[in-house]
Amino acid sequence: MAKVNKQLELLLRIESEKEQQFATELQSAQSFLQAGQTKLKQVQSYKLEYLKRMQAMGDQGVLGGNYQHFQRFIVQLEAGIKKQIEVTETSKQVLQQRKSVWLEQSKKVKAVQTLIDKKRNQIQMVMDKEEQSISDEFASQKFIRNKIAAANQVS
Repeated sequence: MAKVNKQLELLLRIESEKEQQFATELQSAQSFLQAGQTKLKQVQSYKLEYLKRMQAMGDQGVLGGNYQHFQRFIVQLEAGIKKQIEVTETSKQVLQQRKSVWLEQSKKVKAVQTLIDKKRNQIQMVMDKEEQSISDEFASQKFIRNKIAAANQVS
């Protein structure tokens, strides 16, 4: 039984290390997603600010070349936003995949821990039975000795 427990303890340690690694990867994916979402908001905010400046300049009268420059830059910002949206969506998918992997590994760790607990309970029950048996045997022998001693005192 001790060998089985050592093997299970080793398995638990290995599976727990995997779980920790997957948790770290999950946390990394979460951080990457948050950074991507922040960057997306910044680019969108910058585009909005730029559009406002362009409109203000339009109200004051903008030369054609400058207006075309503004329009090209807006197109570049929109392309950047589209790209960042794609990155964010991919990051969400990666995060979901890593979460699934981590959850599966967590289930494995819990299953091994449950098995170890079950084995420990079985061992404890065997030890309790042996202890009870020894205690019963001792009480039985004491009873017999007392009975023999009482019979010898009567004689």
